[in-house]
Amino acid sequence: QKDEEISELQSNSEAKVTALSGEVSALKSTVSEKDEKDEQIAQKDEEIAQKDEEIAQKDEEITQKDEQIAQKDEQIAQKDEEIAQKDEEISELQSNSEAKVTALSGEVSALKSTVSEKDEKDEQIAQKDEEIAQKDEEIAQKDEEITQKDEEISELQSNSEAKVTALSGEVSALKSTVSEK
Repeated sequence: QKDEEISELQSNSEAKVTALSGEVSALKSTVSEKDEKDEQIAQKDEEIAQKDEEIAQKDEEITQKDEQIAQKDEQIAQKDEEIAQKDEEISELQSNSEAKVTALSGEVSALKSTVSEKDEKDEQIAQKDEEIAQKDEEIAQKDEEITQKDEEISELQSNSEAKVTALSGEVSALKSTVSEK
């Protein structure tokens, strides 16, 4: 009996050891996963620090660009002054060239009238093309009507032929009846 009790205790203790070893291995894997997560978090913190540095650099670049924009605005103001001077020179040249423009305007108006005549002719041609297209559509519709009428005629002919055949049968029957009388 003692031996049986001992064997039972041994089997029970072996089962408990097996169960405990499973729990221990599970705990070990959980601990190793936690260590991995801690490493990942540390890496992410490093990445965040790098990104913060990049953002600071970008902010510096933005301030530099703002300074460049201010300089460009000053250059634009100078260019506007130059343009105003050029406009004054142009107005002087325009007043001098008005006589030439008056002479040329006569030629230009003659050319414009010729061009407008050509444009009118082009418009007339386009209208005529539209009219032709409409006429083609009307012709197509008329062709459809003609085909419908042909179908109606053929139906009427076939119906009238059937009626004629029926009537001729009736007439021959009547003739035979009359001949009998």
